[in-house]
Amino acid sequence: PVPLKIVEIRNIGASLGQDSVNKGILAGVIAIALVVIIMIGYYRFAGVLAVCGLALYLLYTLAALSGFGAVLTLPGLAGFVLSIGIAVDANVLIFERIREELVHGKSVRTAIDEGFRHAMSAIVDSNVSTALTAVVLYQYGTGPVKGFAVTLLAGIAASMVTSIFVVRTFFLIWLNRNRAAETLSI
Repeated sequence: PVPLKIVEIRNIGASLGQDSVNKGILAGVIAIALVVIIMIGYYRFAGVLAVCGLALYLLYTLAALSGFGAVLTLPGLAGFVLSIGIAVDANVLIFERIREELVHGKSVRTAIDEGFRHAMSAIVDSNVSTALTAVVLYQYGTGPVKGFAVTLLAGIAASMVTSIFVVRTFFLIWLNRNRAAETLSI
C-alpha cells in the first residue's frame, strides 16, 4: 500500500474547453499556412497546383465528415491537421519523381505521366497502412479516439482523390493550354 499525498489541486472552468478549441483551430491555420508556404516556395508552379488540390482536399474532407454526421472534436481536429500533412505527402512523392524524370531528359508530358505512375505504389502503400491503423483505432477505440479515426479516414480518402486525380487533372489542363511547354517549374 502506498499513501496518497495530494500535490496539487486545480479547478477547471468552462473557459478551458473554448481555449483548447481556439488553440486547436490556430494550430490548424498555422499548419495550413506553413504547408502552403513550403509547397509554393519549394515546388513553385507545381506547388501552386498542389495548394489548389489542398483547397479541394479541405472541402472534400469536411464534406465527408458532414456525410458521416461526425462532430469535429479536439481529437478530430488533431486528425484533420495531421491529414493535411498526409495530403501533401503524396504530392511531394509525385513531384520528386517528376523531377527525376526531367533530370533524365524526358519531355514535360512524359515526366508528369511517369512521375505519377512511379509514385503510385508508394502513395497507395503509405495511405493503406495509415487507413488500416485508423480502422483499428475506430474499431477498438472509444469516444475521442473514434473521432480521431473518422477524421483521419476521411482525410486519407480525400487526400488520395486530390493528390492523384485532381492535381494530375490540373497538370493535364496546363499541358493542354501550353502544348509547347519544354520546362516545368518544379
